[in-house]
Amino acid sequence: MKKQQMIRENNRLQEQMTPSNLKYYEDMVIYIRTSPVNELRGEELLLEIGQHLLEAQRNGKSAEEVFGSEPVTYCEKLVQNLPKQKGLSQLQYIIMIPWVALTWFFFAQALIGFVTQWTGGSVEKVSQVRVSTLVLIAAGAYILIKLIMNFMNRETFKPEENKRKINIRGMGIYTAVAVVILMIGVWLGRALPVLVIPPWGSLVIFIIGLIGTKLLFFRR
Repeated sequence: MKKQQMIRENNRLQEQMTPSNLKYYEDMVIYIRTSPVNELRGEELLLEIGQHLLEAQRNGKSAEEVFGSEPVTYCEKLVQNLPKQKGLSQLQYIIMIPWVALTWFFFAQALIGFVTQWTGGSVEKVSQVRVSTLVLIAAGAYILIKLIMNFMNRETFKPEENKRKINIRGMGIYTAVAVVILMIGVWLGRALPVLVIPPWGSLVIFIIGLIGTKLLFFRR
């Protein structure tokens, strides 16, 4: 069975679960799908768990009676025996997001600077780059990508009728993170220095960033 077929079957099984069993099972789904395991094997495992849970439910048993009171603890033992997903290491992943964000920031800086020069304007202001801005871009990009990925892991595989519901909690988290990042930016803006990087300097940094992206994160 292909991955998408297993996901559809998994959704069908979830529709048959009681609310308490469904909540328990969703915790297992989130944990396994966010673990660094082979996706196909992870879906196979979830399907087996879901079928086992439904069978127990028909016999009047709850998920806690079958798997224990802690779904994450139960899943931790299972994923240890699954093959790992091939790809970037956790350290590479942590570095890659800020690296790529800053690389394209300097592309924008170079482009704005060259356009300003071409139109006869002064590049003095556009050449100024606050260190606080670089820190915010790096940290903000990483936090935003992590939030989006976590949100997708929770929402993408849900049945269609559940996708239509507005996730108030998720919206609240995004808003809170945005406010915190803005507050940190205001504070850092007063504490950290300003760099002067001409357009050609930003272009050089952009090129180095592109080369580094290829060598560090996508080399086979």
